[in-house]
Amino acid sequence: MDKKAVGWVQIVGGALALLFPGGGVGMMGMMGFGGAGMIGGWAVSILALLFIVTGVDNVMEKGRR
Repeated sequence: MDKKAVGWVQIVGGALALLFPGGGVGMMGMMGFGGAGMIGGWAVSILALLFIVTGVDNVMEKGRR
C-alpha cells in the first residue's frame, strides 16, 4: 500500500479515536470500570495523537530513501 494512503488511514483513524474515545463499548469506556477507564481514556487520546502525527508524516513524505 502507498505511504500516502497509509497516512490518510492513520489520520482518519486517529481523528475517530479522538472523537469517540470510549470506543462505543458502554458508559464506562473500554476498561469497564471507573478509575482505570479514565486512565484508559488518556492513553487512547495520546495514542490517537501519535497516530495522527505519524499519518501526517507519511502524507507529507516526498520520497525519502
